[in-house]
Amino acid sequence: MAATQTAPTIGTQSKVEGTSFAVLMIDLDIPTDSPPETSTLLHWLQTGLTQSTAATPIDTSEGSTDAFVFENSQGQAAFAEYIGPSPPARIPLSHRYTQILVDTSSATEANLDVLKNAAANRRGFDALSILTQAGLADKVLAGNFFNVTNPGPVASSTSKKNSTTGNGSGSAGSTGTGSVISPTQTPFVPGAAMTHKVSGMLLGIAMVGAVFIAL
Repeated sequence: MAATQTAPTIGTQSKVEGTSFAVLMIDLDIPTDSPPETSTLLHWLQTGLTQSTAATPIDTSEGSTDAFVFENSQGQAAFAEYIGPSPPARIPLSHRYTQILVDTSSATEANLDVLKNAAANRRGFDALSILTQAGLADKVLAGNFFNVTNPGPVASSTSKKNSTTGNGSGSAGSTGTGSVISPTQTPFVPGAAMTHKVSGMLLGIAMVGAVFIAL
């Protein structure tokens, strides 16, 4: 889990068009008081990213690869500061963390204000609805996901800590990755990030290139 506690380095195999980008990271498996029903939590929303002009080697869960890295070169404050994964000892013990890369090159101040205002309420974050409201649902370029699992056991019903920010009982551990490692032309369906179905659906997020995480 330690490898996921700081904001990751992200990049794509090939350079994408655009001059400004945003990244969102969402936990799709927040426990509720009515299991197996789950909710969501926004872990990160950073705008103002630019992409490097040359590929550089980065270490990923799939090994070292050359990638065009996204950087916050202007030091822009995040709409939602990065929160590292820490699933509580509640069902489900394994959480999927989805990252979405969005082209904000043509976004207006009003478009970005929608993201900023939505980021103020991290719980129940609905990526499809918010990106649609911001006029950015068709600007998604790529995506990635990874799993982090609390080894358990599940806490008693009288102890319902529900934080994924380090307050849950038990210690979480990274158990693998679902990172997309090759480009795919599968059309992006924003709702796929919110369906809470099998992890394979998240592969449909990548449309232009693969997002890599340096863990």
